[in-house]
Amino acid sequence: MSWKLTCQDAADGSGDLILELPDDLLEAAGWKVGDILELEGDLANGGAIQLKKTVLCDVCDVCGAGTAETGHGVLQAQWRDGEHDGLRLCRGCFDYAMATLRREHELSHMFDEEGQ
Repeated sequence: MSWKLTCQDAADGSGDLILELPDDLLEAAGWKVGDILELEGDLANGGAIQLKKTVLCDVCDVCGAGTAETGHGVLQAQWRDGEHDGLRLCRGCFDYAMATLRREHELSHMFDEEGQ
């Protein structure tokens, strides 16, 4: 099966595109809300693309702990220049990252007038 879909401009000045996926496509592909999809191909000059579901590894990218039974957290960046990066983290590494970011923020704003 194949579907021909049209991308729509997000109309927010970002240059981002919106691609609405019909329910029959989601059902046929076995995709659900929350799945991570990757684009393959080239949209330039009307080129075609393929969407593929990303199969996540069941280990933490930092410590290597298994996450198959407990799940994982994701630290992800998608930059305007098209670059992207991310980490899948076990609960311990995710909690550590969140606590570290919060603590660093608190320390950097400790003496701000608004924080007094």
